[in-house]
Amino acid sequence: PTPGTATGRIVALTSDHTVGNLPYGASKGALDRITLAAAHELAHLGVTANVVNPGPVDTGWMNDELRETLVRGTPLGRLGTPLDTAHLVGFLCSPEGQWVNGQLLKSNGGAAS
Repeated sequence: PTPGTATGRIVALTSDHTVGNLPYGASKGALDRITLAAAHELAHLGVTANVVNPGPVDTGWMNDELRETLVRGTPLGRLGTPLDTAHLVGFLCSPEGQWVNGQLLKSNGGAAS
């Protein structure tokens, strides 16, 4: 590849929602580190690698009490949607996102981690 031109993308999805589920948390932690290492190890091939933490996204798994608690903890006053996450992934995969590499990006409406 031409130096500085990204020719491939890796975008992994992670989570902070790991307490109470040790195997899930361990797998997400490993995924984060593997992806961030890949950003360095695959850069010479023109591949960027980033991790996206979409924060609280309402995909139907939350009960009403949890949903209300999470909305109160989000400065934007709403939960994320799958489309919010898709927009960020789309940007990372676009030519405009080619300079973003080796990042763990939180797309969580400003929610405290």
